[in-house]
Amino acid sequence: LVAVPSVLILAVVGGLFLANKALRPVDEITNTARKIGSSGDLSQRIRLKRKVDDEIGRLAATFNEMIAKVENSFQQIKRFTADASHELKTPLTILRGEIEVGLKRLRTPEEYQKILASNLEEVKHMSRMVEDLLTLARADMGALELRKEVVDLGGLVREVWEEVRLWAEDKGVELLFQEDGEARIMGDRGRLRQLALNLIDNAIKYTPSGGRVELRVVRDGDEVTFSVADTGEGIPAEDLQRIFERFYRVDKARSRQRGGTGLGLSICKWIAEAHGGRISAESELGRGSKFHVFLPLYRGS
Repeated sequence: LVAVPSVLILAVVGGLFLANKALRPVDEITNTARKIGSSGDLSQRIRLKRKVDDEIGRLAATFNEMIAKVENSFQQIKRFTADASHELKTPLTILRGEIEVGLKRLRTPEEYQKILASNLEEVKHMSRMVEDLLTLARADMGALELRKEVVDLGGLVREVWEEVRLWAEDKGVELLFQEDGEARIMGDRGRLRQLALNLIDNAIKYTPSGGRVELRVVRDGDEVTFSVADTGEGIPAEDLQRIFERFYRVDKARSRQRGGTGLGLSICKWIAEAHGGRISAESELGRGSKFHVFLPLYRGS
């Protein structure tokens, strides 16, 4: 009889010990969550003192993955906000400087006209940038709906080619177009036109007089490939992996002189992915670049 209470006491003590040991990881998760909540430090992670390969361990791993994604998104927002502020600050600084110079003394009508023309270019540049920013912001929120219909991609690219051919000729750039078979896709005609125009516009801008830009639309298995190849300046290998990032420019000064906002390729990437496709680039410095857009082929009637 004396042994029974002893066994019960040992069982209770043992149970409390095991329960405390089992619940310790939960305390560590709770404490880490409180630290993140109070300090806002998203670099905090749950570091269990021992490896737990059960529901608690999987919970801790899932929590860490979630916080890592939140931290990454937060860093992207911070970087995007800083970049947008910087990009908008430049044209505003130019506008202010030119207006201040114009007000310092009386000038001829021709001089005022020159100042106003320059101001108008900066306003147009800011308008394009704000429009691109809004497009990407709405895309991030999932607020941009695609108006899908059956689109003949070859015919669409041909239309864009005909529109910009004279501009290319004026610049001394040969603009060629090749279509290989029927290439129908299901997509938003307006967004696909925007994608094609952005890529062709970039190719012509960065190709010197005497150069060549080739457009090609081909059907390849279950995909339609739209390619834009130029004989322009090319892109350094270290920059090639980042050209689809927002506001990333290989040469910021020269890009801005040509009217770029630093958002065009980011928008192209979003349009391609929103259609279930992808975009890639290859380039050799001094020999030109080639962009490929791969989109699902439409096989309906």
